[in-house]
Amino acid sequence: METESAKIGQTGVGFMGNFGTKHLTGLLWVFSTIAVVLTVLLWIKKKYHKGEGFDRKVIAGAALFIWAWEIVKTIYIFNSTDYGPVGHYTAYMLPFHICSMGLYAFWILGFRPGKVADFIKPFAFAIMLLVTMIILIIPDSSGILGDEYVADWSWQIKNILPYQSFSYHGTLVFVPLYMVLSGYYRPKIADFWKSEVTLLVVAVIAFVLNKLLHVTDFMMLEFGWGNPFAYLIEDQYGLYLLLLAGITTLGSALVLGIAQGLSALGSRRRQRKTT
Repeated sequence: METESAKIGQTGVGFMGNFGTKHLTGLLWVFSTIAVVLTVLLWIKKKYHKGEGFDRKVIAGAALFIWAWEIVKTIYIFNSTDYGPVGHYTAYMLPFHICSMGLYAFWILGFRPGKVADFIKPFAFAIMLLVTMIILIIPDSSGILGDEYVADWSWQIKNILPYQSFSYHGTLVFVPLYMVLSGYYRPKIADFWKSEVTLLVVAVIAFVLNKLLHVTDFMMLEFGWGNPFAYLIEDQYGLYLLLLAGITTLGSALVLGIAQGLSALGSRRRQRKTT
């Protein structure tokens, strides 16, 4: 299957894979929506003294939201010739990429509270936030715009995938932010190992699926599409894996450490106000 970058290069609209007008305006409406929704939900939680049950309902709602968009994407691809013949669904589009893990992690957090949910909180916060922000910053590697043939956000069929992609990835940013701001999860840098163990489990599943389906690149473990270190895969696959592991380990520890520091700073400020 062609990558989005290849298709963009062939059609001569490569600017849309970078920070063109469409991507920037997409980020504007996505992050504006996140800010408004966060403000409203956190205000409701504080005003009406809502507890963890309310937090789980919010995350459950987010999980249903992205699953609905996943269904919309599937229907579109089945009925479009953009990714093959009508009625064809390429294996590459199956929901087993790293961003797809939000479908499962948020569902567990929202609908299945317990030990497993508690264990994957660091993953749902740190890895989801880290990876999604990288994808938003480097859209060329992810095909985040969906269909690249429409240069604006007009309401038309060709813009279904761009709306799906931005709404979906925006939710992957919203949930981690809500988890911390609501107090549902209190980040600790010591939790980084939990995020890495969870990531290792899903990476093993992705690796097996890549080998079974042959034409997939789930979690960039087969071909490394969009990864600057992909040239290592053919001759130095072990080094490639070590680089990915190192980046995610350091990245998740950094995200958790910053969040822990900001949380502690906020707590001290609140204590000063009450004394």
